[in-house]
Amino acid sequence: MNQEALGKDLIQNPRLWRLGLRIDSSALHVVLFCTVEDNSLIHRKIMLDKAAPSLLKALEDAIYENPLLLSDFDKVDCVVETGRFAVVPASVTSADVREKIMAKMFDGFDGEIVANGLPGQNATILMGLDGDFAGFLRRTFNNPMIHHHLAPLCRYFHNKSRLGNSGKMYAYIHGDRVDVMAFGRDTLMLANTFRFRAPMDAVYYILSCRKMLDLDAAADEMLLAGDNEVREAITPVLREYLAYVMPVIFPSSMFKAGKDSMNAPFDLIVLPLCE
Repeated sequence: MNQEALGKDLIQNPRLWRLGLRIDSSALHVVLFCTVEDNSLIHRKIMLDKAAPSLLKALEDAIYENPLLLSDFDKVDCVVETGRFAVVPASVTSADVREKIMAKMFDGFDGEIVANGLPGQNATILMGLDGDFAGFLRRTFNNPMIHHHLAPLCRYFHNKSRLGNSGKMYAYIHGDRVDVMAFGRDTLMLANTFRFRAPMDAVYYILSCRKMLDLDAAADEMLLAGDNEVREAITPVLREYLAYVMPVIFPSSMFKAGKDSMNAPFDLIVLPLCE
């Protein structure tokens, strides 16, 4: 389905707006909202051209075909979904050590490493981006903040996990992927993404992660976000094994920004709430 391009005339004063972009191998999600006006949020999903010679070329075409994205916004965030990442202790601050970790894990990777700190979790997410890809984002947008897609989820859910005394695991389901995160009192215990073919595969990954972490089926909570259909399929199954399985409550402040937020990727929506 063809969509009308995002033209510059859609927004009068971009300096009062924030732009959030989420990039994966197939689509570019755009979230725009005004910092001084409720019910202003705009979400658009732009499919990337599969026939393009590279992801970078497909992304360039998608952005240039929507000139509004090139405006001078108050802030720009770029969320990138990639499997080329590593979660390391916060004490790993040496650029040389980080390069060695990424090169070891990803067959000699020598591109740009973006580090996303996770305050209060004793962890940092290292994301490996091709140099041309990262360079395009930095040239095209005004001082963009670049995040691995797990980083805003970890920050947001960690803040929520501080409520109460029970341990908490979160699963965010999107497309054919489930992001699983678990938190200790002052640390990130797990953050990873798993691909699944059927909903019961997602159940397997969730329960396997809980077993690996030795979480208590009776006391430690399980909270689900994302795709409604998959959540409805896996919730009763998970409840056969776990005492507490509940949906994540959608953040009211972002719903106030605009109802279209309900259709946008959760990691992109919660990003402004965990800065």
